[in-house]
Amino acid sequence: MKTLSFVNNKGGVGKTTSAQNVGVALHRFTGSKVLFIDLDAQASLTRCFGYNNLDFFNADSGSFILNDKTFDEIVVSTDVGDLLPASMGYIVAEDRIKASPLFPFNLKIALDKISHRYDFIIIDCPPSLSTSARIALVASDLYFVPLQAEYLSYEGLRNFLSFASQLSMICPHLALGGVFATRYNPRNRKKLSNDLVKSIKLQLQGQFLETYIRDNVAIPEAQSHHKDIFGYDPDSNGAFDYYKLTREMINKCFVKNLMEQLMRA
Repeated sequence: MKTLSFVNNKGGVGKTTSAQNVGVALHRFTGSKVLFIDLDAQASLTRCFGYNNLDFFNADSGSFILNDKTFDEIVVSTDVGDLLPASMGYIVAEDRIKASPLFPFNLKIALDKISHRYDFIIIDCPPSLSTSARIALVASDLYFVPLQAEYLSYEGLRNFLSFASQLSMICPHLALGGVFATRYNPRNRKKLSNDLVKSIKLQLQGQFLETYIRDNVAIPEAQSHHKDIFGYDPDSNGAFDYYKLTREMINKCFVKNLMEQLMRA
């Protein structure tokens, strides 16, 4: 079982979109059992699964982490995996999580009880260096950072990687799975964007993934219809890019894990 966090302290970079579609791709194309966890009070990932109007104020991912409710009382089953939803009530839960003597191991301890049910756990974090980002990273094996090829995103990336490296001192199992560009296409010949990508590739020395996610209208359309990109438009550039990105992640990080899984089947 692998736990993956999609994190960035800057909003609007495709973090939630990537968490959803990579997780769905792992389920659809490898047959993996996937759990999605929404740790953002804005509940963007939860909304992507179509739960706009359900009242999760007393039963969300925060309730699970704090042991207020059991996993089975909260988890929602979908056709592409299970979901631990978020809600505005998570704001209060986050304060309690930080005040707990278990912090920052709260989520890791909670997941240890149910991790045997899944092949992958996918965590979507809020766009900040917050309590939730900290507990997500501590619970993760790998973290992935989506990045828009623009100056402010580049500056934010440096701050985030510094933050994550400090956590790796208390969590030696934690590693950067990779950084990847979103809403980017080198063929558009935007000099600043292309120069930033080249610079980051050089600095990260192999940890910048080759696959990039192009700007594609089908991606926000899919979210507005509460679908993943593969279920909404499997022939779109967005579906192709997220399939390719997931395949690169598997080849780079998970080949041994998946081979062992296939041998046990």
